[in-house]
Amino acid sequence: MSVRTRFWGILALFLLIAGGAMGGVAWFALHHMPTIDGTQGLWLQKITALMLFALFFLGGLLVHLWAWLDRILLRPMIQLGRGMELMANADALHSIPLEPNHLLGILPMAAEQLGTALFHARRQVGEALIHSAEGMEQMEQVIQHLPIGLIVINAQGHIILYNLAVQALFHNRMESLGLGRSLYELCPRHPVETTMALLDCDPQAQAGCQKEALRFFCTALHENLLLSCTMRLFAGGQPVQNHFLITFEEASRRMMALRHSDHLIRRSIERIRGPIANLRAAAETLLHNPDMDAANRDGFMHVIHHEGEELSQFLEHMAGEANTLASQHRVLADVLTSDLTSGLSRRLEKNHGPKLIRVGEPLWVQADVPALLLAMELMVLKIGEHAQAVTIEVQALMGDHRIYLDFIWVGSPLGSATVESWNRLVVSDGDATFHLEEILDRHGCELWSQKHPLPGHAMLRLPLTPSPRQWQPTGKEIMERPEFYDFSLMTTFKSLGRMAGQGLSRLNFVVFDTETTGLQPSRGDEIISIAGVRIVNGRILRGETFERLVNPRRPIPAVSTQIHGITDDDVRNHPTITEILPQFRAFVADSVLVAHNAAFDMRFLQLQEERCGVRFDQPVLDTLLLSVFLHEEMTDHTLDAIARRVGVTIHGRHTAMGDTMVTAEVFLKLLNLLNAKGITTLGLAMKASESMIGIRRQQEKERY
Repeated sequence: MSVRTRFWGILALFLLIAGGAMGGVAWFALHHMPTIDGTQGLWLQKITALMLFALFFLGGLLVHLWAWLDRILLRPMIQLGRGMELMANADALHSIPLEPNHLLGILPMAAEQLGTALFHARRQVGEALIHSAEGMEQMEQVIQHLPIGLIVINAQGHIILYNLAVQALFHNRMESLGLGRSLYELCPRHPVETTMALLDCDPQAQAGCQKEALRFFCTALHENLLLSCTMRLFAGGQPVQNHFLITFEEASRRMMALRHSDHLIRRSIERIRGPIANLRAAAETLLHNPDMDAANRDGFMHVIHHEGEELSQFLEHMAGEANTLASQHRVLADVLTSDLTSGLSRRLEKNHGPKLIRVGEPLWVQADVPALLLAMELMVLKIGEHAQAVTIEVQALMGDHRIYLDFIWVGSPLGSATVESWNRLVVSDGDATFHLEEILDRHGCELWSQKHPLPGHAMLRLPLTPSPRQWQPTGKEIMERPEFYDFSLMTTFKSLGRMAGQGLSRLNFVVFDTETTGLQPSRGDEIISIAGVRIVNGRILRGETFERLVNPRRPIPAVSTQIHGITDDDVRNHPTITEILPQFRAFVADSVLVAHNAAFDMRFLQLQEERCGVRFDQPVLDTLLLSVFLHEEMTDHTLDAIARRVGVTIHGRHTAMGDTMVTAEVFLKLLNLLNAKGITTLGLAMKASESMIGIRRQQEKERY
């Protein structure tokens, strides 16, 4: 029962008692007092009427007094309480709207001063936490940019840390990669758990304990990818339970190269066994028969020469194959030609070499960057020496399966003998020395000089291997510093009983939103955009999002396009819902779904379940219903209104991802308010939402 209900209930009870008392007195007077005639009877009637009039007057006066107190005291107190609750749990700078001419005096001003002080205190605490977290941020930066995939899991196989390299490795299963998700959605369970069992043992039982890193191989689920994995114990500051750090490297090419190498060795042994046996037999015959006639001796010598020539040719062939095989193991990194020329310019400035000018657009190549920079520096210095060039232009061009890096100068081409002589020159990086020819062989290229199409100019051409990134679409860039780690997850996923009893602060959520062709899914309206973001341990993981456009296979009405901005051209080349919805279901996994006006979005999903072969049977929380429960005195529960009320900045409205992010921020604010009211478990939150359905039906407004 609300405070206002109790307040008015007191007045109603008083009036009821007073009315009952007066009625009882009147009834008693009419039935038990003697009949009075004349003047005395008239006066008695007048007195009774006067008392009734006084009673009604007093009742009306009390009602007006109660209404006045309600307007200037009770309602302002309730508004002040709601506002302070928002200030304490959501927006410390929340402005409290109060009834005019209230009797609270300076109390609202004092409350707002407390809110301002709370805001500054929180900011100081935040700044202190940021300062103390600098070491963690530095470690995060190192981990995120490691070229080797890295994942930390707990004993149940749930992911508590991963880096960017893992994203690249499992790029086809991104919807299954995330904090709190199971590693077994990406890798088979058996090899991981077997290795964990060898590492995770009683430290007092020394026999059979493995505390060093263990290596194993496994295949990526749903991908033709062999992974070389190394697992080691990872304490992570949690003495109760072991956790495991696993590094992943793609091993398919390496294993193929090893098989090729093994095949090459076995074939070589088989091929040389016959010639060597013939050579040995001929040599032994000549050695044991010194008096052999000339004709036979010449025959045996011919055998030796023939077999030796075959061996020589075969060895040259095997050397070529070995070189090809070795080139597959060389560490060639993807690099832009602009980065190569920038690094080369800095080296030339130190050595007072020619000035480089970059021409044209950069292209992606594969290179052993340190070695190639040494070779390019030598080449440019030699060009400057032979051609007397002070300025050299560098241009990258697409060639026939190669990318040509052209060094252009004013003058004549270099002679082939001159360029060939450079191959024997030696370059050094201080720790090791290389011949220029060795570096060029490593990159599978050779130099040549020729005239440039521009009159009076010449060039030296360096052909390089193009990187596959040259033809990959730009796509959506990964955020520089997404929240990829959460060490508090190390104590998560212990047995918490039934889902209804789990604490809201420990649950994983997926907040989502859809954009559609219209508002009537049962009449053929379709989803055209769907987005979601994960919330784990009370944190929005902005690096773990799902965002797809969907081809509805029907025209998008202009009135809908005016709202969300999505046109038929935007979705024409995108997959249909039958492909997108299973991906979204995999992204959601066993998380609790959250949406604003969730019934609308869930209706669209449920109508597609049978067609797409998926089912959304998770609990669903609705920010609209939660807002009605928390602020039942308010009539506006649109997403914009709730966001303003709890101090969330609105951005990207009426786009699936924009609405998702706003809803996620609003949801976290509402969780704090729920916690203040003792709503701490999923079951209690669901019960609170269900109790508001009737109120929602009265207050519900259109989606847009």
